[in-house]
Parts: sequence; C-alpha cells; structure tokens
Amino acid sequence: RNLSKAGSLGRRVDLMRSAMLAPLLLYLLLAAGSDVTGEVVDKNPNFVFMMVDDLGIGDIGCYGNNTIRTPNIDRLASEGVKLTQYIAAAPLCTPSRAAFVTGRYPLRSGMASTGSVQVLLFLGGSGGLPPNETTFAKRLQQQGYTTGLVGKWHLGVNCESRGDHCHHPNQLGFTYFYGLPFTLFNDCVPGEGSDVLVDLQLTLQHLTLMLGLGLFTMVCVHLCGVLEVSLWLLVLLFFLCIVAAAVWYVPFVLLRTWNCIIMRNQDVIEQPMTVETLPQRLLTEAQKFIRR
Repeated sequence: RNLSKAGSLGRRVDLMRSAMLAPLLLYLLLAAGSDVTGEVVDKNPNFVFMMVDDLGIGDIGCYGNNTIRTPNIDRLASEGVKLTQYIAAAPLCTPSRAAFVTGRYPLRSGMASTGSVQVLLFLGGSGGLPPNETTFAKRLQQQGYTTGLVGKWHLGVNCESRGDHCHHPNQLGFTYFYGLPFTLFNDCVPGEGSDVLVDLQLTLQHLTLMLGLGLFTMVCVHLCGVLEVSLWLLVLLFFLCIVAAAVWYVPFVLLRTWNCIIMRNQDVIEQPMTVETLPQRLLTEAQKFIRR
C-alpha cells in the first residue's frame, strides 16, 4: 500500500512538473532575446522550426518507425526533448499553417472553410492571413530576434492591389522570406497533371469544345445553304467561344505561370519556378540564413 501511495505521489509530481514546464517553454520561446552588446553574454537561444507536409508521427524512427531510417531527426530527439502530444488544426496546407503561426484555430482568422476549396488557390486573390494577427514571429521580433521563413507560405500575398503585400510573411513577423508564396501542386510540375478544381476545369473545357463545335456546325450549315443563319448569331457564338476559352485557359492552363513562383522577400525572382532544383536552393538559403 505504501509503495502504491509512493508511486501515485511520484506520478502527481511528474504531472505537476510537466504542467509547469509547458508555460515555461512558451515563455522562453516568446520572451527571450533582446539585443545584447559589450561583455554581456547573449544567452538567447537560436532555434529552427520545421513544418513538414504529409508527414505522420509514425513516419519517423524515434516515434517507432522501423522501416524508414531517419537518423538525423532521431538524434535531435535523443539530444533534446521529444514531445508526444500535439493538436493539428487541419490536415491540409492553409489552415494548418495559420494555426501554427498564430496558435489559434484557423477559423478565427478566416483561414478555414468547408467544401472542395479549403486552401488558397490563386495568388491573385485577396485572401490571406490578416495582417493584424499576432504571430509567434512578431512576438520574437519584439524580443530582438531576427526571423526568417524559407520554404512554403500559402497564406496569401496581397489585399487591395498587386504589390501591397499585406498578407506577405514580411508583414507578419518574418524578417526574411525565400520560397513559395503558393504551394507545390501537381500543376506546378510539367507533365504531372492537375490538382486545382479538376471538375471545374473539365466542365469549362467541355463547354468551350461544345460552343466551338456548335459554331463550326452552324457556319457549315450556313455555307452549304441548308439553313439560313443570322450573321449576328454567328458573331455572338464566336465571342461566347472566346470568353469560354479564356475563362478556362487563363486561370487553369496558365496556373503554373501565375502561382508557381519563387520570391525573395517581396521580389519575384523566378516565374514559373524550376522544380528540379528547388530542394537544393531552399536548403542553401536556410543554411545561409542560419549562418547570418
């Protein structure tokens, strides 16, 4: 009985320590780091967050995977702290990132939706993470940190006009940004097909083909003298074909040109991006930022 009481007491102490440790870690993350000069030693830690798409907890060796080797991540876990409890706000890009940088449910910042469109699909749109949101990067800047984001953003770029960059990472706490303001859909890789509103694309494509076929048939009928067709009707059908083709072709066929770009801070440096060399360039930029 005494051993049972001792074990229960030990568990309560461990729980109390865990409960105290969580806010302490949060405090160190957000509150450390004013600039230190002179002979005073700067003890503020440098740290790196890695957010990985499509990675399950069971995909990493230190969490039990025995078929895929992840020695470097396993070493990080063995030399540091391995957390086993976490809440993922969403299983896809835009809402999960909004929750990650704000610590709030993405619905509160307008970054969550239902239906077939649950992420930002076009950089030319006005949607994005509101600039008045408090992000962990803003809090770190207030404490003297230099913050950088290398990789994928997918939380919007502009609001009212092209170039206002109100949703850009630079406006939401990141001193430096290099990477994809959009995401890596199949549409960004030549020959890999499409991910973006495929059903709508097919509908618009078929509508364009039907209008074109109808126009061709009526012109043939008119020229053969089988049926008298008004010239105005032919002109109207012609313009409808042009509009239908534009509505399908411009946003979807040219999606790679509009969306699949690379930016350094607020400058577009590659449009469309070259996917084959992207991983090495992102790695190089991250290493340069860490060295700086």
